[in-house]
Amino acid sequence: MGKKGKNGILDDYRKLRTEMMFEKVSEIIRNHPEGYVAKLKELGFEYCEEDDDEGIEERNATPENQMQQDLVAYFEGEMELADTTLETFFAVRDSECPNLPLIRKYFRTANHKLKSLLLYGLDRYPARIDLLSDLAYYHEFENILAILITHYKSACLNEMNLETFTELARDFYYATHPDGYEALYALRDLFEPETEKRKIIDSLIAEEEESEKFSGPIKF
Repeated sequence: MGKKGKNGILDDYRKLRTEMMFEKVSEIIRNHPEGYVAKLKELGFEYCEEDDDEGIEERNATPENQMQQDLVAYFEGEMELADTTLETFFAVRDSECPNLPLIRKYFRTANHKLKSLLLYGLDRYPARIDLLSDLAYYHEFENILAILITHYKSACLNEMNLETFTELARDFYYATHPDGYEALYALRDLFEPETEKRKIIDSLIAEEEESEKFSGPIKF
């Protein structure tokens, strides 16, 4: 690569430094959900509360129908978990006009009743990609890496449809890669060489290794 001008080098340095700081901040918020403000101050950040559009939407969100009322009642500890709760969650989340701010605020506050509901659903439907994706989203607000790994591994082991298996393996990789977990290599150890699932995993690993060649360290 040809030489860069001084401004180009500084721009690359600032970009790299910003990305590293963003990763550090994300790690602190995930690992210290109750005390992240103090941890950020240790890094030299001055914390100031600032409303964002989604935050305002979430605070103003209220149930719009009986199913949403029932779901909120469960999240707030007023109802017990049951099969009907899971059915209600699916119906609310997958409706044509979902009340997204209402649902989202329980993810962003790492509501433990919501986590119990997701795990309850995965016990019954261990390979449902939508539930695994919801669990991965919940992981962004509370570090449940070990739980996430366990459920993705179980799904990949039990899924017989190879197309769905491929999608599960990719999702597993993307859901845990920010934590430094090597999901594809972990999956490779679960399957014997020359099996169809092992061939898929080897192919996905090759794809990621090829991709990393184009996103390596900055060269001057």
